[in-house]
Amino acid sequence: MIRRRKTREFFHELLADFRWGQLIAVLCLMTFSLLFIYSATVRSGEGVPDEVKKQGLWFALGLVGYFFASLLDYRWVCRKAWLLYAGTFALLIWVLLKGKKIYGARRWITFESFAIQPSEFAKLSVLLILCWYLGRRAGKLRDWRSLAVASLLAIVPAVLIHRQPDLGTAISIPALLFLLLFLAGASARFFGILALVALLASGLVGWETWRYTQFRHERSARVVSAEARYPSILHLKEYQLNRILGVVAPDELDQLNEGWNIRQSLIAIGSGRFSGKGWGKGDVTRGGYLPRTVSLNDFIFAVFAEESGFVGGVALLALYSVLLFSGARVAIRAGDTLGMLLAGGVTFLFFFHIFVNIGMALGLLPVVGVPLPLMSYGGSFVLVCLTALGLIQSVWLHRNPY
Repeated sequence: MIRRRKTREFFHELLADFRWGQLIAVLCLMTFSLLFIYSATVRSGEGVPDEVKKQGLWFALGLVGYFFASLLDYRWVCRKAWLLYAGTFALLIWVLLKGKKIYGARRWITFESFAIQPSEFAKLSVLLILCWYLGRRAGKLRDWRSLAVASLLAIVPAVLIHRQPDLGTAISIPALLFLLLFLAGASARFFGILALVALLASGLVGWETWRYTQFRHERSARVVSAEARYPSILHLKEYQLNRILGVVAPDELDQLNEGWNIRQSLIAIGSGRFSGKGWGKGDVTRGGYLPRTVSLNDFIFAVFAEESGFVGGVALLALYSVLLFSGARVAIRAGDTLGMLLAGGVTFLFFFHIFVNIGMALGLLPVVGVPLPLMSYGGSFVLVCLTALGLIQSVWLHRNPY
């Protein structure tokens, strides 16, 4: 009887302390996702599209993971992070060797009609292992050995992911590493060196892009063979360089081929104007001008903006702001360094995905395949997002011993 009463009191305290604003924002985003995936995929005379059914199933599974992660003590989760890290590392190797190749990329492990994307789980596993490692060394990151170990824990999975190729995820992991090192108190000298490396890398990419532009002109003028492939010094593929050109020199691209998706995205967003065309009335997306292969994931924001307009876009950003400010508040008020790193890392990953995805849809950033959290179609990313948000709840609920 006493044990039952204590258990009841424990759950009563947890529910009273639960961050309900975060959960309400999550439920609203999931509702928007289902509505606009339906709008982009439904066809006259058909029932509910399979994409909507699958997304609903992933949301249901993700909510289970969300509440389960909320109840677990994040300290225990981070202590066991090496298990998830090792498992994810094995999956990344497996997908390179045996994974299914779709649209030229080998990123998925398929099970009948379902597929999982190990690179998405790599984000969570790298976050947890780095939080565990850096949390034990916070304030002591002055020796290069600790920095080197932390860097290897992040860079090795990022290299494997880049080989798939999945450039967006590969970029997000080093970005997460730099944030966690900053929060853990790495030396200013280290970040100064990183700034120089980043400046050098940006210069090399800029030079490579200029060389590629000249090569395109020569190929158009038949100075080189029409079938000739660009010999990239940085081992970038032509479609990757085309995505950079889509931002810095969009007029260089063939708007009926290489620049089609981003052009249609801009048309969809602009045509939504202030209040949108109305749900299910998006001419660009429903008419197939923005292909289904990209409209459900990379360009889901264009689908949303066309039908809900500026008003809907502001509402969507307001919901994301709830998640970001909630995560930042939990990080600031965490009970220990580990909790601060974990909540800060999850919040940064959400910010990174929101910023890059919407920037892609607006033509301000290259298209690197970064999905929009809790909006884009895809099961692996949904599970990772909801579990990560559950860990933020865990940091909050377990900031004080019960």
